[in-house]
Amino acid sequence: MDFNFINFIFSANLLIKLITLVVIFFYTIFTFVVFTQVKVMTQILSLPYAESTLKIISIIHIALAISLFFTAVVIL
Repeated sequence: MDFNFINFIFSANLLIKLITLVVIFFYTIFTFVVFTQVKVMTQILSLPYAESTLKIISIIHIALAISLFFTAVVIL
């Protein structure tokens, strides 16, 4: 009886880990969409100082999202 309960806990734990990794993966894809939108916005609008700042922030955002995904893969 106890063995089945332990298997249930581990299977639920595995399911939560997989769902967490999928959500973080979709968030990483979302950061690439944000980067594309920033790139298109800077082509349409002519903002001299904001263009480079927004591109740098979006690249940092991508790097942090990718590192979050790889950290989650290693930890989970």
